[in-house]
Formats: sequence, structure tokens, C-alpha cells
Amino acid sequence: MKKIILLFALAGSIFACTKKEESTADSAKVPGQNGITIDSSANTDLYKKSIKAIESGDTVAYRSTYAPDVVFHDNIDSMTLDANMAMFKAFADRGIKVKIELGPVWESQYDKPNEKGITNYVSGYMTLILTRGDKTAKTFIHTVDAIKDGKLVEEWSLYDRAAMVEIMK
Repeated sequence: MKKIILLFALAGSIFACTKKEESTADSAKVPGQNGITIDSSANTDLYKKSIKAIESGDTVAYRSTYAPDVVFHDNIDSMTLDANMAMFKAFADRGIKVKIELGPVWESQYDKPNEKGITNYVSGYMTLILTRGDKTAKTFIHTVDAIKDGKLVEEWSLYDRAAMVEIMK
């Protein structure tokens, strides 16, 4: 009898000391939680590829990151991919060099898709630095990009246009 009790005590001690591995499926969600946020993924890499293409002037690479029917919402003004690219062409035509200092970038993956079937969004902060001769203009930009099937399908950008207008003069 003592051996059985000792065996149960030993087994209980072993189970109490083992680390419980918890999988994502096992973890209880916080009320109101409907997705996850991650700091590195194929989608954040796609976003960064788009940013690098702007900086280098690689229009082919830039276009390749977006769906053909993407909609850009720059400070609430909506435009197509061609209209968005025309902005960068205007910089190049005036001899303006573009540099981008990328800040935090992360992806939010939601459990339920929106009405367009989108569950993935990449958000980021950056500083856009425009140089023309000895003039430099900087503006802080926050973007959110909806991603579906490996392409950026919709983009929202918020920034102060004053620096861009000034350097274009």
C-alpha cells in the first residue's frame, strides 16, 4: 500500500513539474480578439519590396507588388496604380531623389474576411525624404495595405503634403 501511495505521489510530482506546451488552438481568446499581429511574414516582405521599388525607381518591381485594380487612398483622395505611379514620375522628371526610412512594419491577420474577402493587412510607418539639389523635404507617412492572393489590393496613406509641394516648386 505504501508503494502505491509513493507511486502516486511520485507521478503527481512529475506531472506537476512538467511544462505544459500550449498551442495556438488551445489558447483562450481574449473577449473581442479576432485575429493576430505579427512582425515578419511574406506579406510584410511584399510591402517592403514595394517601398524599396519606390526608392530605387524600379517601376516594374513596384507594379508587380500591386493587383492591377488596386485603389490608393492618399489622404482620402482615391487613385489608380497609374495615377499613383505618375506622382513618382513627377518627382523623377524634376530631378527629385527619393529616400525612405522605414519604421515599424507589422501584419494583422484577422479570423473573418471583410466584404472583399480580405483578412490580411500590413501597416507601416516611414519617413519620406525628398532631395532636389541642396533642398531637402521630409514627411512622415503611415500606410495600411490590404493584401490578398500575394498582391497589395488597397492602400490607405496619411501624410502632410506640404513638404512635397514645397520641393516640387
